[in-house]
Amino acid sequence: MATRGETEGSSSSPELSTKLSFEFLEDITNNFSQIFCEDSYGTVYKGTLPDSNKEIAVKKLKQKEEIAPDNFENQLQSIVGLKHENIVEVFGFCNETLQNSTERLLCYGFSPSENLEQHLFDTGTEETEHSSSTEPSTNWDTCFKIIKGICQGLLFLHKQLDNNPITHMDLNLKNIWLDKAMVPKIANVELSKIISQEQIRKESCGYLAPECLNDTPSDMSFQTDIYSLGVMIIQITTGEKSQGKMNDRASRGYIDKVRK
Repeated sequence: MATRGETEGSSSSPELSTKLSFEFLEDITNNFSQIFCEDSYGTVYKGTLPDSNKEIAVKKLKQKEEIAPDNFENQLQSIVGLKHENIVEVFGFCNETLQNSTERLLCYGFSPSENLEQHLFDTGTEETEHSSSTEPSTNWDTCFKIIKGICQGLLFLHKQLDNNPITHMDLNLKNIWLDKAMVPKIANVELSKIISQEQIRKESCGYLAPECLNDTPSDMSFQTDIYSLGVMIIQITTGEKSQGKMNDRASRGYIDKVRK
């Protein structure tokens, strides 16, 4: 079983301090010039460590009041150094006040080739969640490898962290990063520690279970993640992109396409 500090198939993290300066992250990303992807919570940039030339990723979080300033560092300490072959590792962060704003960034020990949405649907950072469907672009062996890897990463978060299990709460294709060998890694694991459930519901893009979206929503749980996993499996195996509205997924046309 993979544990904090040792993981089969994982490379060791860069030897850096956990707390990183904004100036350092600005430098290794070439002034935040190369965007990998964007989501509701921030923009991910590609970067390179100066000594080892190791490629990494840096996420610059949007200025949101939902990120509690006093708990930001404390909450992240439980995530930093979490290692598994199918989890994107957070190895450092920045929480620095510059002039009148506080810059919060996350540093990941992995630079992906693409995320799963980009791979399946050939989307860029400006693509919307309401794009039309397409034919599956990946053969079944690769699909199975990706699904199995996501399941292994989710099992690790839910069952193999002893007394500190993690509910992801925002599983979607953008948060599955792929390396050059098509090994999937679950990203944004830290969101559940620093973003409120209410805010995640507001930013949901068609992957949340209906009980989490009604007038009196249930708390998100492991079952919520499994529902999101099911939506992703349908997308991976059929090429049907998730729609934002629940009734779109319940339509006869959508169900017929999935069955086919």
